[in-house]
Amino acid sequence: MEQRRRHPFAHILISALMMMGLLTGCVAGPEQVMPEQQATVQPGAVSQLASAAPSETPAGSTFGTEEDIPPGTPPGAAPSPSASGDRLEVHFMDVGQADAILIKQGASAMLVDAGNNADAEFVVQYIKDQGVTKLDYVIGTHPHEDHIGGLDAVIREFQIGKIIMPKAVATTKTYEDVLVAIQQKGLKITAPVAGTEYGFGAAAFTVLAPNSASYEGLNNHSVVIRMIYGKTSFLLTGDAEAISEKEILDKGFTLKSDVLKISHHGSVTSTTAEFLDAVDPRYAVISVGEGNSYGHPSPSVIKRLQDRGIQVYRTDENGTVIAVSDGAAITFAVQSTPTPDAPVPSAPTQPAVPTKTGGVVIQSVDLVNEVVTLKNTSSEDVDLSGWELLSVKGNQSFVFPQGTIIKAGATLTIASGDAAGDIRWTNKNIWNNDGDPAQLIDARGNVVSEY
Repeated sequence: MEQRRRHPFAHILISALMMMGLLTGCVAGPEQVMPEQQATVQPGAVSQLASAAPSETPAGSTFGTEEDIPPGTPPGAAPSPSASGDRLEVHFMDVGQADAILIKQGASAMLVDAGNNADAEFVVQYIKDQGVTKLDYVIGTHPHEDHIGGLDAVIREFQIGKIIMPKAVATTKTYEDVLVAIQQKGLKITAPVAGTEYGFGAAAFTVLAPNSASYEGLNNHSVVIRMIYGKTSFLLTGDAEAISEKEILDKGFTLKSDVLKISHHGSVTSTTAEFLDAVDPRYAVISVGEGNSYGHPSPSVIKRLQDRGIQVYRTDENGTVIAVSDGAAITFAVQSTPTPDAPVPSAPTQPAVPTKTGGVVIQSVDLVNEVVTLKNTSSEDVDLSGWELLSVKGNQSFVFPQGTIIKAGATLTIASGDAAGDIRWTNKNIWNNDGDPAQLIDARGNVVSEY
């Protein structure tokens, strides 16, 4: 997480002014040229674009240009793979605890997110290695560093067609750097409108989210798209959480997809059972860092995928994952292949005894001193292997290691930051002092206690 500068209000104002100038269709009339010091996109308060009907095109926006499929156009109206004789490639780059997805179809290419700041050189070189010199679309799903960190370098290095970013502002230098890069290239930002369709070579994609003007956190501002190529489909979700997933479901969009990019690196905050059932994917890809401190991917999410027989690919285990569609079938290429007898990564194995899971509650959460106390109120020992302790506001989770037993009637403390406890979570501060709900989730994905 980036440190904020000394005057966050000033940076919010600067970023908001920059975003305003860069957003297409924000103000009626001729476009205004912003000074170089001002970036040009408007995150701030989201306008009514997101609430517009799918068939509407905001006045002055770049939606509905000759490159795009007009909103409401049936997928069959897009060119067919047989006509192009090409294939669709979706490259899920291994950028650790971040997202960067390159998509190619014939002579067309697009990028969805660009990893952390430290990934910029890798992402740029990877795109070049694929023979790409122009990106028809660049999508920054939301302004977190692990999604837009390398975006400024990409914008400077390649010819860019359209940039799609949500109207969500951040006070970080990373975000400002992206706005400045856009402004210096003389580009504009197109705000995502749910229901809008875009042509992409012989493929097409539809924006499914965001669907509200504002959210408590940035993750739910994530741009979600569904890509169609022939009879195959891909759903890319950014870091959208349960709130956004429900909005997408309520909109009645077509969600059935062959490949699902698991949202938020496999966090327990996303990939609800209802959403997963609606998508009904054959394959899932999780972009996640090896040994990350967040406990991603969540064992409960992995189990949810396993229970539905979904083949899982993970960048922490497989490296860069490349999905290739010929319009009828999808094949995968990875840097390292899972063992044949275990193609789907497994959740932690639970010992046969003890099997009791009831009676363990969160007794207290000391937000200031960074200590959580669990209490086993039952008369039996309880095995906590594979259980999760979740900081709801911070979207961070701790996975209890194998062999963690809380004795009958006993307490167990989990410490973070500088605190001392029975179990050490991390040296980082986890809990938000202004209020941060906690959840205890068993190895089956059930919330057994909240505080």
